[in-house]
Amino acid sequence: MIAARFLDVGLLPPQRLHASYAGIAEAANPDSEPVLLWARAPAHLSLGQSQSAACELVANPGVPVVRRPLGGGMVWIDEQQCIYVFITPLRRAPRRPGEWAAWGLQPAITTFQAFGLDVERRGEDLWLGDRKIAGSGSATLGACAVFASSFLLDFPRRRFADCVAGSAGFREWLDVGLAATLTDWAAHAPVPDRAGLRAHFVAAAEEAFGWRLQADVVGAEESAAISAAETEIADDEGDAGRRSVSGGIKLNRESRLVEQRRGSCLVRELVVCGMVARRAVMVLDQGGCR
Repeated sequence: MIAARFLDVGLLPPQRLHASYAGIAEAANPDSEPVLLWARAPAHLSLGQSQSAACELVANPGVPVVRRPLGGGMVWIDEQQCIYVFITPLRRAPRRPGEWAAWGLQPAITTFQAFGLDVERRGEDLWLGDRKIAGSGSATLGACAVFASSFLLDFPRRRFADCVAGSAGFREWLDVGLAATLTDWAAHAPVPDRAGLRAHFVAAAEEAFGWRLQADVVGAEESAAISAAETEIADDEGDAGRRSVSGGIKLNRESRLVEQRRGSCLVRELVVCGMVARRAVMVLDQGGCR
């Protein structure tokens, strides 16, 4: 068994959440014990490290926006999610980053199944039936592999859709597209007690990785590194770039919604599981669409 640390940091402000795993990773060395960070945060939008708020979001989304130091796409985070992050010295993680999702999602699969939800991994995501129920993001930070995901207990679909850049019609279709491609725990089973969910997940991580997790607290050196990371995140003004999906948004690995101008027309297309589910072509004039 490998000694590892379990840090339940409770409810954190958005920037502090993302600074916490970054700071802990930066404070680690190649021989540090692996860490499982368990956390929650108030409502905010989390952008992947290469995404642009100006391209992806409406001008005033009404919630904080944080660009996280991990890959992946834009996600909604709120208090109805239990977030977990594995912060593991590289020598104890799979050698290739392409293998991290299979490794890092295994405890979640075991946990979902323990509660009767038969999820499966598809790439870097977890699916329940024909809809995605969890995504993930990862990066090498300092001497560590950092892998993050969450248990989405109840997803406010419409609230998220209203934050995404595009026309009013685009956002109406987005609400429909999200219903067809994403799901949450509450849609399939009673939402578990958070303490029980945490206990199952900790046990599943120990079994999957051969760890012996001991409850711990953030150390002084880690706290200083977290504060430095929080300042860096707050000062991040790098907002140049293009939209991740030109003219739209990726809903899951097989689905997307796009709205693009083509000549004198505006074309809106919803693709679900690789098939065009809905398409509209609107002729533009000087006043807009008709």
